[in-house]
Amino acid sequence: MTPEKLAIKRATAEMIKGVGGLEASAGLCRVGKSTLGDNQSVNHDDSFVALDVVLDLEPLTRERAGWPHITRLMCRNNGGAFVALPDPQGLGDDLNACAARHAKEASEVTARLFDAMGNGQITAAKISKHDLLREAREAIEASVQLQAMLEAIAEAEA
Repeated sequence: MTPEKLAIKRATAEMIKGVGGLEASAGLCRVGKSTLGDNQSVNHDDSFVALDVVLDLEPLTRERAGWPHITRLMCRNNGGAFVALPDPQGLGDDLNACAARHAKEASEVTARLFDAMGNGQITAAKISKHDLLREAREAIEASVQLQAMLEAIAEAEA
């Protein structure tokens, strides 16, 4: 089995765990425990979870680290990244505060990156030590929030 297919099996297993296991998952989608078991098993290289089952189960795992497991993997395999859109109700209407957060988060990740690079080299240890992945994620989230707010303003005036 290819590494890509093994990753799908692992993501499926994480999704099923996040729902509460095979029995709980089977009760919330159209397939049974044995099919779900085959979908997550590396010993069944011809059985993969169906998209409608992912749509039924993945939203239920929101609190589990790595959510959304399969969607995130599919985005990465297709050259992208999953970024959750902000709740439109939670955006507020303070464009200045949103722009300020965007600038702050972008400058923080940039400053930490330059600090970590020091001699021009970046390593996994430096990425971890300077918490660069979290900082980058926060900068992306701030950018997405700014984009959503600007889109809401543009749509309201259209």
